[in-house]
Amino acid sequence: MHMEKIERGMYSLILLVNLVILMLIPACSGAIFQKDGTEITRDEVTKIFTHNSIFHENSPIQIQFFYSSGCGSCKDVLQFLQSYERKNPSVLIEFRNLVYDEENRQLFTEYKNQFNYSKISYPALFIGDIGITGSSDIIHITDSVVKGYQNL
Repeated sequence: MHMEKIERGMYSLILLVNLVILMLIPACSGAIFQKDGTEITRDEVTKIFTHNSIFHENSPIQIQFFYSSGCGSCKDVLQFLQSYERKNPSVLIEFRNLVYDEENRQLFTEYKNQFNYSKISYPALFIGDIGITGSSDIIHITDSVVKGYQNL
């Protein structure tokens, strides 16, 4: 009986340590991709814009941002995007927490299917025909994509 308690305690400890380690690992590595699933580099971002934009002159640019409130890298992006939205009134960001919100999870699945890109995980951001994952890429590329669409 005493040995069973020790084994259960060790199992619980190992499980807890593994969960902590998983929480420290970023949710995904960064990627930038087009709606057809083609991955592009940071340098290629400004070259991909065409006149077939879904945005119209004088209409706000809409961004869909999917994140998890328990994700550390998501929190960094969340703070960045909240500040970005304040500084750029022509940009509207839909903040979609995937935790406890089935509607947001379903919409995230729809975006994954539309973008035909199997590596999509959170944090993920969608602007028009461009998707970006990973905190570093979102923080460093969002403004270039927004400006690319604004300059069409």
